[in-house]
Amino acid sequence: MSKKFVVVALSLMALAGCASYPEPVRIADNVALTSYENATQQNIDFGTARWSGVIAEISNQANQTRLEVVYFPSGSNGRPSVSDQTQGRFVTYIKGFLDPMVYQRGKSVTVLGELTRAEVGKVDEYEYRYPVIKDAKVYLWPKQEERIEVIDSWPMMRPYPYYWGYSPGIRVRTITKQHSTIQGPVHVDNNKQNKVQP
Repeated sequence: MSKKFVVVALSLMALAGCASYPEPVRIADNVALTSYENATQQNIDFGTARWSGVIAEISNQANQTRLEVVYFPSGSNGRPSVSDQTQGRFVTYIKGFLDPMVYQRGKSVTVLGELTRAEVGKVDEYEYRYPVIKDAKVYLWPKQEERIEVIDSWPMMRPYPYYWGYSPGIRVRTITKQHSTIQGPVHVDNNKQNKVQP
């Protein structure tokens, strides 16, 4: 295998990795990102962050929109890998107006922006410290479709050398259904949260 081929292959792999995220939240390969874990565990409030999750709250202010997001790790393409366990929440601010009828609770987003000073707030009566991403770009993920293989009976004609005629058989059909968005509370592991110390 020639060195030229290896260089070309590695370049294509790098481009593929760069192109895996949607365009609005795509970055150059040399941009360092702060992970959610580092931001929360080490109280880091600077640097670039790209996090994914599910919208918990939305509020429009005079010149910007505030999203409260339940964090979930990203899959290879950036879509949050939603489950019944989460590491916590974060807040992001987007310049301008986002329609709450479009950016509804339970919808999946990926956010790219700069970290800033954390906010202290509450989730119900639980006092909570939110990591904050400011001046963010946000990608709203479309509903995810699920493909299901269905096996059912189907009459089939017996070929030569068997006698001609119909007999029971099976067929495999692929049907598509949409995932419903998450509504209501999501379990949060309090042992891993940014609880504000008295």
